[in-house]
Amino acid sequence: MRLDLKTFAAALSITSDTAERWIRQGRIPVRIKENQCVFSLSSIQKWANANNLTYIPPGAEIQPALEGQVDNLRVAMARGGVYYDIKGDSAVEVIRAGVKCITCFDTQGQKETLHESLLAREELMSTGIGKGVAIPHPRTPLDYGEIPAFITTCFLKNPVDYKAVDHQPVSVLFLLICPSSKSHLQLLARLSFCLRDEAFIEFLNQPPDHTVFLKKIKELDHRFDAP
Repeated sequence: MRLDLKTFAAALSITSDTAERWIRQGRIPVRIKENQCVFSLSSIQKWANANNLTYIPPGAEIQPALEGQVDNLRVAMARGGVYYDIKGDSAVEVIRAGVKCITCFDTQGQKETLHESLLAREELMSTGIGKGVAIPHPRTPLDYGEIPAFITTCFLKNPVDYKAVDHQPVSVLFLLICPSSKSHLQLLARLSFCLRDEAFIEFLNQPPDHTVFLKKIKELDHRFDAP
């Protein structure tokens, strides 16, 4: 398959600069010919799975949100990525490790700003909502221009004391990063709907493969949208 660099990067939910750098470093099984990415679809899908990324072919299920429209949960989670065995012995450490996983930001400065914003929010009150789950998010929306809302899911290697409302240790983080209050509230409503389902909590307790995880989120999105 052949795609221009920008379209190829969008299909992996990373920036063009990140894609170009990874290609140059030999991290992505793709070659550049006439400013286009040439690759085997099966190879790139295997690579994406191995690196906790989701490859969505252009024109497929995930489309850019229209003006005034907010993405559903699966789109935001596919964009943010699903990561496993995140290490840390405290809320501060696992938040830092989670931020390092984010591929939507291409500069270290953006990640540092996000990290500081997340810690400032935790100082006010823990985002540990109970049942082993925390939803770290900034106090105010972070607008980085063309970067849309995303949720980065982190399954921790070991549960940590997060000062959660039910005093239970946290084993799953959903880093919720939005450019507007509207997108934050709408995605939070969808995520809260999922977390009220005890079967979904049990599903999270045995960390599912990221493809299975996103499929489950898609099912819950449909339930949320149903009359």
